[in-house]
Amino acid sequence: MEERFTAFSKLIRRYNLRITFEHFLFYRTLSRAGIKKPNFRSMKKLNIPEYYPRYYTATDHPEIIDVENANFISILAKGSFTEEIFYQRIALLKQATQQVINLFQDSGKGFELSVLEGLYWNDEKYGQHSISHVFDTGPLSELNYRLMIRLPEYVTLQHIAVAKDNLDPIHKGLSKGIEFFEYQEGKCIQMLHKGPFIYEFETLGQLEQFAEENSLGKRGIHHEIYLVDFTTGGSQENLKTILREPVRQ
Repeated sequence: MEERFTAFSKLIRRYNLRITFEHFLFYRTLSRAGIKKPNFRSMKKLNIPEYYPRYYTATDHPEIIDVENANFISILAKGSFTEEIFYQRIALLKQATQQVINLFQDSGKGFELSVLEGLYWNDEKYGQHSISHVFDTGPLSELNYRLMIRLPEYVTLQHIAVAKDNLDPIHKGLSKGIEFFEYQEGKCIQMLHKGPFIYEFETLGQLEQFAEENSLGKRGIHHEIYLVDFTTGGSQENLKTILREPVRQ
């Protein structure tokens, strides 16, 4: 009995799960009574975009939105989004997120992989840029970006650390940039962009005009939410991307 509980305790400490000795005794009692414990794997998993619909919804015209604080698993990097390593980082981030998901599959707190998001900004040495010029103020090779995927509130940085440890060692170089990230975005303007990324400047131009008409100033980092997956070399005709800009009055 004591040995079982010791092993059980090590397990919950490793994954930072909120399971108590009472849970252990409860499930043991169920087992002795011939009653099966809940099959958490068969339970409906949390769909994050459905749980936070306002966060993942935008229209084809500019609007103001107050964005709640959110937690992410992310990877921080620098360089052009046209490079192959950009897509390698996306794939690795999704793998790491799946490792986090695996930690909760037997806990009753299972959740599904959410959509990819990205933050983009230039170094201060390139000066301030307007909303519509985030990608042409400095060289793309010097562009800073943070790729990220939203997580439920109960996921912690300890879970991220375990997920990183579970990745294939072959990814050790790229995985160094993976980290827990809490983002406080606040008041923003946003709009849904449809189609290829190359035409984003038109949508950003509409956001910039909306900001000027409403006496709103840019105050933060350009944010994109990719509602449709994209791949290198793939068609972009059916893409749907939320373009979001933090603003101040």
